[in-house]
Amino acid sequence: MQAAATPRLSLREGRAIWLAMRRDVEIACLLAASPVRTALKAGVLFVLLAGALALAWSSASLWLSAAAWIALALLLAQFAFIGHDAGHLSAARSAGGNRAFGQLCMTLVTGLAFDEWIARHRAHHRHCQVEAHDPDMAVDAVVSLTEGSRHAKGPFGRFMTRYQGATIWVLSLLFGHSQRHLSQWVVLRAPQRHPLDALVLGLHFGLWFALPCLVLGVPVGAALLAYLVPLTLLGPYLAAIFWVNHIGMPLVEAPERFSFLEHQAVTSRTVLCAPAWHWVFGGLNFQVEHHLFPKVPSGRLAQVQAIVRRHFDSHCVDYHAVPWPAACAAVAAHLRAVARAA
Repeated sequence: MQAAATPRLSLREGRAIWLAMRRDVEIACLLAASPVRTALKAGVLFVLLAGALALAWSSASLWLSAAAWIALALLLAQFAFIGHDAGHLSAARSAGGNRAFGQLCMTLVTGLAFDEWIARHRAHHRHCQVEAHDPDMAVDAVVSLTEGSRHAKGPFGRFMTRYQGATIWVLSLLFGHSQRHLSQWVVLRAPQRHPLDALVLGLHFGLWFALPCLVLGVPVGAALLAYLVPLTLLGPYLAAIFWVNHIGMPLVEAPERFSFLEHQAVTSRTVLCAPAWHWVFGGLNFQVEHHLFPKVPSGRLAQVQAIVRRHFDSHCVDYHAVPWPAACAAVAAHLRAVARAA
C-alpha cells in the first residue's frame, strides 16, 4: 500500500522555517518577475516557430518534415514553460501581463487553454498528493496512481492497471493529446466560463489550419501532420520530465496537520542533473523549490535550491532529490506495485 506521510514538524515550526527561507529568497531578489527575459525568449521562440511551421508545411522530404516535427515538439514545450511561469505570475509584473503571456504562449500556440489549465494547476499546488483534491492524480481510465484509484475504476481500468508497468510509456504518446483536448473540451462545453480561452482557441485553430490551408495553400494533410505529430512526440518528453515530480511520493491524508513547508517537501521530488540540462526540464526539475516558492521564475530555481538545502539541513528536514534515472526507476517501481496489487 502506498505510504501516507506523517508530519514531523509542528505547524508553527514549519511556518518559521519557510518564512526564514522566504526572507533569504527575497534578499537574493529571486522573487521578482522577469518580463524582459520572458519577452525575449518568446520573441525568439515565435521566430523559430514560424521557420519550423514553414518547413513542416512545405517540405516534400520525409527527413526534413521529421526534423520540423521534432523542432515543433521542442518549441511547444518551451512555449508551455513560459505559460507555466505566467500562470504563477512570474513572467510579468502585472496580472494582465502574465495572462497575456499565458494566452499567447499556451492557448494560441500549444492549444492548451490557459485560464482553464491554471485553475487546475493551482489546485494541484494547494492539494499536492491529497488524492481526493489533487487534479493531477485524477487519471480516469488507463492508469492507477494509487490503490484507491484502482478500486474506483471499472473493469477496463482495472485491466489496464494490471499491465501499466509495461504500457505506461507507450501510452505516453497520447499524453500531450489528452492534456490539450481535455482542456479544449472543458472550454467548448462551457465557453461562457472561459471566454478568453474560447476566443484565443479560435485563433489557435486559425494559426494551425486556416492560415496554412486557406491563405498559403498548404494541403490539409500536411497541416494535420504538423499539428498532430509534434504533439505525439511531445507526450513522452513531457511524461519524462513531469511524471517524475510526484508519482510514488507519499500521500497526504490529513493536510490540516501539515505546515505548508512540510506538505510541499514530502510530496515533491527534485531531479538532479547538470546545469546544461535545465532547459530540457524548463527549470522544473527543481520541483521541491518550485512548490515552496511557485512565484519564483523557473530560470532562478537553481539559485533557490541552495537556500532550501541550507535551511533543510540545519533543521533536519528531509530533502527528496535524486538523479533522473533513479526518479524514473522510482516511478516505474510504484506503478508496478499498484499493478501487482491488482
